[in-house]
Amino acid sequence: METISSIAKKLQVTNGRVYQIIRELPKDKQPKKNEQGKYNFNEINIKAIVEHYNRTGMKQNDNLNNDNEIIKQLHEDLEQARIELQAKNQQINKFQKLLDQQQQLNLSSQKLLENQKSEQNIKSGTTQSRENDSKGDKSKPDTNTNEQNEKPSNETRESFWKRLFR
Repeated sequence: METISSIAKKLQVTNGRVYQIIRELPKDKQPKKNEQGKYNFNEINIKAIVEHYNRTGMKQNDNLNNDNEIIKQLHEDLEQARIELQAKNQQINKFQKLLDQQQQLNLSSQKLLENQKSEQNIKSGTTQSRENDSKGDKSKPDTNTNEQNEKPSNETRESFWKRLFR
């Protein structure tokens, strides 16, 4: 006499799966229960259970194989995505360094421009003050360039510092 456990061992499934198969069978092929609530199996019932398992079990095995292939493909895709992500992160880090360098160059260029402007302002300020000095001295007539080129005599020769700070 067959039991649920012996059928499960033959099919290499759990007892619960055998109960599921019995529920999926048509009413005329399902085994009858005795007074104690246990199934009484005959050859027709066992044959129906085995056939049902072979039809659905093979499909489930095929589905498992397909699922395993899908999982394998997903793992490969995940690994590929991980590699791409690492490459993108490296590119981002490189661009951040380049951006940092560019900002530093812009800052130093701005400082240089400011320094040049201030130097130009200082130079233009001194030239303007010299022009203002020469324009403000209208009481002294301009001397001829020939007279300027002549060397003054020892008596009229002034020191370098006096000439510089007139």
